[in-house]
Amino acid sequence: MAAQYLQRYRERGDVGDVLRAEAAAQRSLRAQPDGNIPALGELAAAQLTLHRFRDALATTRRARALAPRDASLAMGEASLDMEVGDYDAARTLLTRFGDGRTDASETVASRFAEMTGDLSRARALLSGAAARADATYGLPNERRAWFHVRLGELAFEAGDGARALDEEHIALQRFPDDVQALTDAARFSAAGSRWNDALAYARRAVARTPSPENLGLLADAQERLGDAESAAATRDEILAVERVGNTQHLVDRLLALEYADHGVRAADAYGIARRELAVRDDVFAEDTLAWAAARSRHWDVARAAARRATAWNTGDPRIWYHAGVIAAHDGDRSAAASDFRHALALNANFQPGFADDARARLARL
Repeated sequence: MAAQYLQRYRERGDVGDVLRAEAAAQRSLRAQPDGNIPALGELAAAQLTLHRFRDALATTRRARALAPRDASLAMGEASLDMEVGDYDAARTLLTRFGDGRTDASETVASRFAEMTGDLSRARALLSGAAARADATYGLPNERRAWFHVRLGELAFEAGDGARALDEEHIALQRFPDDVQALTDAARFSAAGSRWNDALAYARRAVARTPSPENLGLLADAQERLGDAESAAATRDEILAVERVGNTQHLVDRLLALEYADHGVRAADAYGIARRELAVRDDVFAEDTLAWAAARSRHWDVARAAARRATAWNTGDPRIWYHAGVIAAHDGDRSAAASDFRHALALNANFQPGFADDARARLARL
């Protein structure tokens, strides 16, 4: 029952299903407390989805204590290690258990390669897993779509915008209501200044899940297409999401980035980013804090967080752009120029407005 609730959540996006899954897994553990590895796995999955990352890690380690040679459990632990920023622990588990050609090992190894700046390896590993998923009879369409969503995101990080959109289109063929595929398609279309496409994708995404990112993409498209009144109303909805629809704090990172990107509610963005860091300390949480701190003029915090965000050479151009802005503020012209070049080398159109700003700043340097 827990597994089915989680699957329905992935298909429909109702957080209540995650809470039901957590309760069902706990009931299973009460009924059979000894050796109940499947229930521990579902409980960890629910805790992960609820962004209780350290709880999920502890639960996964309980399961691994019962089956220390289980490679899939080891990959689950490695994935959670990355969520809390322990990349050395993740690498150790990948070295010991990640050499098999399974979806779990290739997916986690792909994520680790992305985190450590090897996008070509990340894409190759995930391509193999995606091909197997597409060829596996009985696999849910939502799961097949997930691989192509991630392949699209990796392609975009590597500057291959056309391929990125192709992968999201494949994902939507597999599962037409995939919210992340719609979100990514809107973001990638916006990066290529295809604002009518961005508007259409964002509207579909918001209709499924009105997250801060989806609403922000919709407002950006409305604004670029000359509908300032609708854009303002859409941005008001983001505040409603923060106040009403974020009781589980599942969109903290998205809220902080949305506010920081648009230079609004800077103090709120900074507070939300600090709250996010308390539960998840990966490079993206550090980058979110760095950017929110910079926008609210907490430059010492921004500087330290940017160093941590770039420490693993992660292949997301936005991280490097943010680091460049912070270095430029500090007067470190060499570091700023290097960061802007790296962001643009990864993807010359990584984000509307900011990619042009990176080029302008680099020219001045």
